[in-house]
Amino acid sequence: MRLIRVLVVIFLVVAIGLYGAGGFKENRDADPTLPSMSSDRDILEVTTDYTQEDLLEGLSAWDERDGDLTEDILVGDFSQFIQPGLCNLSYVVFDSSNQAATLSRQVQFTDYQSPKLTLSQPLVFTVGDDASVTGLVGATDMLDGDLSSLVLETGSDINTQEAGTYHVDVEVTNSFGDVEEQSLPVHVVEPGYQALSIELTSYIAYILAGETFDPGDYIQSLENVSGTFLDSGLIQTESSVDTQTPGCYEVHYYAENDAGQWGETWLTVIVRD
Repeated sequence: MRLIRVLVVIFLVVAIGLYGAGGFKENRDADPTLPSMSSDRDILEVTTDYTQEDLLEGLSAWDERDGDLTEDILVGDFSQFIQPGLCNLSYVVFDSSNQAATLSRQVQFTDYQSPKLTLSQPLVFTVGDDASVTGLVGATDMLDGDLSSLVLETGSDINTQEAGTYHVDVEVTNSFGDVEEQSLPVHVVEPGYQALSIELTSYIAYILAGETFDPGDYIQSLENVSGTFLDSGLIQTESSVDTQTPGCYEVHYYAENDAGQWGETWLTVIVRD
């Protein structure tokens, strides 16, 4: 028994010695320097159709053991917007010992505009119709692309049993946290007011405050119930758009032919700062 105890002690001493020697070698061989990364600018300006190379512009990385690591810099994640079009972007680089250096700098998207709503058809319904706008309202974004699946209907006062003007509240948020929300006008009309079909190139338009706006630019065609094209010069317009003041406006398009048939539709116009 005494011999066994002695052998156990000797084994432990040897094991501890070997462990200590290994640790000494590991510490001796460890990379004593960390990589570093720097940017030659506080804010990187890019357009919304940026490339990875654009995001790396002005960066450099260095390590005392490995030398220049600039080509090894990896682009990380964008933050939520600090303000529309401005966010932080993180970067990381590793040396050959897998030691990391990180950096964050601001990125300004110089041509950025907030998400825009789209309409696949006018929000015009006849009395008694199902006035569901689900699937009619979409959205696009300069950074995220199609956001239609993220459009939320947050409120509505539509009554399809009575002709009139109503509203549906919708909103959409992009991955940077920028929200577009509007109360879109919805029209419920009597069936007799849809004998003529007025087609527009779009049923919602965004313009910047101060820009010129011509309702005639959106007219595409005029047809009767037989599908015969009529002179689009028959179409008249009534516009409430104030191009100097941000807000949601409408243009009313209407037409009547020689047979007394009538048609109407509306264009929603959103004026932004």
